[in-house]
Amino acid sequence: MAKRIGLLTAGGDAPGQNVCLKSITYHALDRGFEVLGIRKGWDGLLQYDLDDPATHGEQVMLLTKVRVRDIDRMPGSFLHSSRCEPNAVAQREVPDFLKPQVGDAAAADLTAHLKRVIAALKLDALVVLGDAAALQYAARLSAEGVPLIGIPKTVHNNVNGSDYSLGFSTALARGVRFIQEMRAMAGSREEIAVIEILGRSSGLPTMLIGFLAGADRTLIPEVSFNPAKLAELLMKDQRANPANYAILTMSEAASIEPELVAQYAPWLQRFAEQRAQADAVATRGQNQSREEIVFEMMQDLSARIGGSGAVVTEILESITGKRVLFQPLSYLVRTGEPDGQDLLGAANFAAMAVNLLAQNKDGLLVAYRQNENYTDLPIDIVNQTGNQRGLAEFYDAEAYQAKPSIIWAARV
Repeated sequence: MAKRIGLLTAGGDAPGQNVCLKSITYHALDRGFEVLGIRKGWDGLLQYDLDDPATHGEQVMLLTKVRVRDIDRMPGSFLHSSRCEPNAVAQREVPDFLKPQVGDAAAADLTAHLKRVIAALKLDALVVLGDAAALQYAARLSAEGVPLIGIPKTVHNNVNGSDYSLGFSTALARGVRFIQEMRAMAGSREEIAVIEILGRSSGLPTMLIGFLAGADRTLIPEVSFNPAKLAELLMKDQRANPANYAILTMSEAASIEPELVAQYAPWLQRFAEQRAQADAVATRGQNQSREEIVFEMMQDLSARIGGSGAVVTEILESITGKRVLFQPLSYLVRTGEPDGQDLLGAANFAAMAVNLLAQNKDGLLVAYRQNENYTDLPIDIVNQTGNQRGLAEFYDAEAYQAKPSIIWAARV
């Protein structure tokens, strides 16, 4: 009997994921498999109401070669994606038909429902293209008996077990290109430019993009910074540049040194209030007052609030007394045509995944590792920290720069 496999993408978008989806579909169909595409990542399985056929076609589609023929030419995910975490679904996000089962719990673990849906779809295995969080949940499903294969797909390149994640290479190239384009604008205006890239948990992409683009200074989450010192360095860089400009690249979660947070509280407070007004109610709970939300955000100053590019720009303007150019690139580095490395990575990961399923193997992560080439590992490795070297080893914390040494463009 032919295998029936489910295919989904979960977590942030990454260049090359549609190439991988197409390649998996083609390889699987050529082996006589049936391929079901699951929409919106894990959320597609949660929204699948076993008692309501109307939801079935909305969440799951049969994939054919004709249907996926041209998806490799578009960014984003053909199947759509989400950051849904089925083991901790907020009350407001629980599907209506499941609410009687979860009661008033603030967060519900809906794994049991998800497993029932997988069984009802008669899937022999799942193939999960995911970031670190999505693959950690996949590892849990595997441990609970769900056959699956994981594929690392994230521009952050932070999946334990693999030195390379699909989309990382293109993100580097696009980030460098955008910074070089911003140089012309910064030079024309003779200004300091703050370019926010990405990296809530790891500064690796930002550090490498800044290093390769020749940015003057770079901020990463692993090392907090002193705004006054940063401003002094950037003004020095600007004076030393014949074109009279300077470039700062920064991760979205770069943080101000904890002992200096109170000094910059007015900017941080204003930013917290703006975020609370815009979307905090939707993200932090429906039963909180705006004041409570602002307070929670202010307690989080050492993380995203403290280092947001918009906040850093305002602080630098206040210190220098000059206008500072600000440009976020977070979503732009997730789009675009995949480069050669990500095209090859997508094709190889796809072939490996289907070959493993054809051999009746599951519970594995396909990976690329230094000195090993492409390989597969038990998927539980995504939950391990391993013996990776710290990013700070490659970063000059005094100068806010990557060290001028050989850097392996992979997880460190």
